Amino acid sequence: MKKQNKKGFSLLELILVLGVGSMMAFMRFQDMKTEQENVMAKAVGQQMKQIGEAVNGYINIRYDKLSTLTSSSSQSSDPGPRTCNGSGCEITYQTLINEGLLPVSYTGVNAQKSSYKIMLKRSGATPNYVVNGLITTTLPWSESGKLRYDLLGKAMQEAGIDSGMTRTTSNAFGYGGQWSETSANFNNITSAGQLAFRVGFNSALYSVYLRRDGTLPMTGNLNMGGQSVYNAQDITAAGTTTTGILETNTATVGATLNVAGVTTLASDLNVSGNGQVNGNLNSNKTLSGATVTSRSETYTQNWFRTLGDGGIYFQKYGGGWNMGDTATINAYGGKNVQTSAGFYGGYIKSTGNIDANGRVNAGEFIYINGQANVGWGCSPNGLQGRTPEGAILSCVNGVWKSSSARIERTQFLVSSGSNYGDICQSNINSNGMAAQGWVASGSDACTEDGNNCSVDNVRCFAIRIVN
Repeated sequence: MKKQNKKGFSLLELILVLGVGSMMAFMRFQDMKTEQENVMAKAVGQQMKQIGEAVNGYINIRYDKLSTLTSSSSQSSDPGPRTCNGSGCEITYQTLINEGLLPVSYTGVNAQKSSYKIMLKRSGATPNYVVNGLITTTLPWSESGKLRYDLLGKAMQEAGIDSGMTRTTSNAFGYGGQWSETSANFNNITSAGQLAFRVGFNSALYSVYLRRDGTLPMTGNLNMGGQSVYNAQDITAAGTTTTGILETNTATVGATLNVAGVTTLASDLNVSGNGQVNGNLNSNKTLSGATVTSRSETYTQNWFRTLGDGGIYFQKYGGGWNMGDTATINAYGGKNVQTSAGFYGGYIKSTGNIDANGRVNAGEFIYINGQANVGWGCSPNGLQGRTPEGAILSCVNGVWKSSSARIERTQFLVSSGSNYGDICQSNINSNGMAAQGWVASGSDACTEDGNNCSVDNVRCFAIRIVN
């Protein structure tokens, strides 16, 4: 009888196949579970970021109420609910729905089945109070008593830089160690494993908001996206203001105004301090000021005009020119006037002396008004004067003398006597005529002349030179 072998699975092979299949199924189950957890962590992070953005918006629109720690409940203009005490306020997700910051379908519970607690705290001093806040999940993320820090970390990656988690019952730490908070400041830190999110002034997301109340500064740049800003009261800049065209009714610059191009003003420019111009200063009209000082030459294409009784004053030497009436230009300060050229005019008058190192030429006549008489004393020698009748006098050796010599003649009679030799000159010498410059020039016996003298008298003739 022939023996036949039958083919089939042995028990061992079956066990091996079932074991490998179970292992693969378990691994697939683990992969599916990990994938499901990642999806949940991502959703939890997105939900936390959503409510965080809504709370930042709430701080922005209700800063005036939060800064004064004012509670609210069911008010049409401020719907709330908002519960405040001496240092802060608490709001709920319903507050954000009532303000239109979250959709009405929002349930306030995240994908991990935890609700939120939102605490806002005021700090600083009036009027510049700072409002910060912390959002936490009410439940820690745990499974079978084990905290899932791995899933909290993935949720934080999705929520962003303002997210964090609690590591203890009293501390929360931000993403990448960017921030930290304690339960002493925020009482919603209650256990380890909570997902947290900071909001308010110190948060990164809050920089996107423009505060309507004007009490807090921006924490980031404001980009208007090419849009305009209207109805602004005051705009104060500590840095550089760059603009294509600047139009303003009144512009106040507290420090330095630097303009790289041309500045055109349609009206007046008022400067309370000094003005520094490194180039030329041009004006098509009047340039006026209390005092205008030039450190170099000053040029004009027309007149230099002084509007009052002033004139030109030379500061260094204390003199100048001015006019005190409509007729006379005065050398101010009693100064001399000197020129190497000439002085020309219709009339030149001096109240004192006129000294000339050269000649004095007159195209017509010279009028001498100083009067004296011949024989008067004078000083110094060389003076010229005139007699009351107009004759020219010269001061010679301290005595006024006539400047034109002439011969003066006279005659007189001498009584008869016995000696006629030099009777005329002897008589001139004896009666004082010689001292007056007279000398005898001749005589005539009267014996044969019956016109002027009697018999035996002598007629004497005399002359003298008179200046």
